[in-house]
Amino acid sequence: MRSARYLVAFLASFAILLAACQSPNTGGGGTSPTAAANKPTYGGTVTFALENDVSNLDPMLSGLFVDRNIHYAMYDSLVRVDVKGSIIPWLAEKWTTSSDGKTVTFNLRQGVKFHDGSVFDAASVKWNIERYINTKGSSRTGDLAAVASVDVVDASTVKFNLKNAFAPLLAALVDRAGMMVSQKVVDAMGADFTLKPFKAGTGPFILTEAVKNDHYTLEKNPDWWGKDAQGNKLPYLDKIIVKPILDGDVRLTNLRTGQAQVLNAVAGKDVPAVKADSTLTYIEAGSFAWGSLIPNEAPGFIFNEKRYVKAVAMAIDRQEILDKGPAQGVGIVGWGPIAPAHFAYDGSFKPWPKADPEGAKKLVTEVGKGPLKFELLISSGDPAGLQRAQLIQAELAKADITAEIKTQLFNDIVTLQQAHKHLGMTDVGWSGRLDPDGNTYDFVVTGKTNNDSSYSNAKVDELMNQQRVEPDPAKRADLLKQAQQIYVVDDPARVWTGFGTSPIITVKAVTGMQSYADRIPRFETAQLAK
Repeated sequence: MRSARYLVAFLASFAILLAACQSPNTGGGGTSPTAAANKPTYGGTVTFALENDVSNLDPMLSGLFVDRNIHYAMYDSLVRVDVKGSIIPWLAEKWTTSSDGKTVTFNLRQGVKFHDGSVFDAASVKWNIERYINTKGSSRTGDLAAVASVDVVDASTVKFNLKNAFAPLLAALVDRAGMMVSQKVVDAMGADFTLKPFKAGTGPFILTEAVKNDHYTLEKNPDWWGKDAQGNKLPYLDKIIVKPILDGDVRLTNLRTGQAQVLNAVAGKDVPAVKADSTLTYIEAGSFAWGSLIPNEAPGFIFNEKRYVKAVAMAIDRQEILDKGPAQGVGIVGWGPIAPAHFAYDGSFKPWPKADPEGAKKLVTEVGKGPLKFELLISSGDPAGLQRAQLIQAELAKADITAEIKTQLFNDIVTLQQAHKHLGMTDVGWSGRLDPDGNTYDFVVTGKTNNDSSYSNAKVDELMNQQRVEPDPAKRADLLKQAQQIYVVDDPARVWTGFGTSPIITVKAVTGMQSYADRIPRFETAQLAK
């Protein structure tokens, strides 16, 4: 999911997750010291200040990180992930994979209903997966590329028949590719479903109001199947109000003045003060998220010349961006999309340990078309993003590369780059995925959904497709690393800059929330003290 901002730190790995809240009793959740000692507090409304307005509440069409913050509250997926990064049962209570890896059979949770009252069953799964695969314009085709067909075995059993073994399947089904929506609501709402999917999910909260650029209201689903470790019904809250607020300083002010109770993004400069604030609670986890500069490499555009992309990658000082930019020294630099939390991460992969402006100048000179000058398009209304862009601009100037900063609404930038019409580069991040395939494949394989740079390299395509069918993690890691060497260094697809963290910041009255590597709040376990 594209993230409007570069996530500003990587301070913790999964090993230091702060686990002090309830998890739904699905067979994979943790226990709760709080709930064990006290009865849960039911009721109340919390306001969640989100960093940007959502683009699409249909999991099939969504392409933004901010969308998923609402998706996770209103939709259930077939499987989910716990705070340790392990895949756990959700709508599917268990699953079995055939010896050749080409068939996966899911046993579904029974007695679950969509918010509109229709029954969730194996037929619902088949309809959803086929919709995601077959609908023109679907953003889930890459996630489900290996699925050949889906069979209903019986009302509570569904079988996925794969074209080939597909190692990342379960990781994909954690997120939007595995989210179940009501066929009845989709058919009734038509185009309105994109932003007004009322009563469409089976999740802990029901979307009841959607006012674009202002707020989204989600109310408690009293019939949700989830329970905490002590058997108490979830969720505890009555209502969540999601308010898009672009300016990070304004979001934090809203939290401190009681106009909001939850944030999941904070500027690096504010982290020390937030941690020291006795009225707030700050927790964080290591993240899969990365930041990047996305060139348009399509024919006729400046960065169709790959040496220009490489020159930009060589000229920027990633450590300086981290230390002097919005992160204020909190984080980790990076040169590719495979994060430290991934099994395939290679800590020695540092193609440009330091900025090399002279090497960048040489590449530009080799092209022989004069100085490199391009448009750097960033999100409007984002002071932290502007600060980062100005730092990059100054670094590129040392290599005689001119970046002209221009601003536009974030959603419009995404639409422009998806159409491969951005003139130079955009500065857009990715919120990250559990499996490294989700951080790489769609961005570098020819013609895939998130390949906004129009990148194409036959060898990268070959390696990335090989790793998808390779069951051995060590061999998969080697294939992923081989591909990374090509699309980062030898024939660059874009310019990666570093990895982020996943913070959750709440007022003290809110308890029961944890920080997940995907930075998405799980509100089903949140409580509000009275």
